[in-house]
Amino acid sequence: MIPLVVRPAEQADELAQLLRQQGHQPLCCPLLETRPGSELSRLSDMLPAADIVIAVSMHAIHFAHHFLLQTGLTWPHIEYFAVGQASTDAFAEVGIQAQCPHDPRSEGLLLLPSLQGVAGKRVLILRGNGGRDLIATTLASRGALVHYCATYERHYPELDGDALTRHWQRAGLDSLLITSGELLQRLLALVPSQHQPWLYDRLLVVPSPRVAEQAEAAGFTRIVIAQGASNQALVAALELRKME
Repeated sequence: MIPLVVRPAEQADELAQLLRQQGHQPLCCPLLETRPGSELSRLSDMLPAADIVIAVSMHAIHFAHHFLLQTGLTWPHIEYFAVGQASTDAFAEVGIQAQCPHDPRSEGLLLLPSLQGVAGKRVLILRGNGGRDLIATTLASRGALVHYCATYERHYPELDGDALTRHWQRAGLDSLLITSGELLQRLLALVPSQHQPWLYDRLLVVPSPRVAEQAEAAGFTRIVIAQGASNQALVAALELRKME
């Protein structure tokens, strides 16, 4: 198959390599860049004061860990949670065993037994700039003291959507690997309206039911839900569909 890979460059390169090993011919076009967050310097004060750390993105963990290495700090021995498998794997890479829900969404995380009795606990959420507030508002309603730390920021490169779409069509693009609702919206904004019927007819692999709902509402008709946003999960989902 000829899938489109749109995640940030470092993860895109790894994903493309995995796809080629399985005989696919990926096209890479990172729609998002990640950079150190404006609040990263606050981590040295916020992390030691936390009882619970929740990461909503693997990028949040990568930038946090790099900052800790630079400053000589270490991850404290407290409870860690990750929304999805990609974040869980990122924690594992730095030696942390994080709890993760089977449902890789904020809603799934909030159902975990360990996050029910959190009254009086100090919760630190590692994330990018902006994002959903469901986790924070729900835990605050349970009595937790919740703080954010934006360890990374998202930036969108300027791209020529019409030229890119025509290139993808000439190359025989037949599938899309989308790892977040944000990237889905960015792709929809990039592709000109006259090409969107073609786009909606591509096979779309997404990481969660929530992103699948967004895709269906936009007009996609062939949607596969992977077991999370990790590169391995995306490749496995594409492989299963290829064998059908």
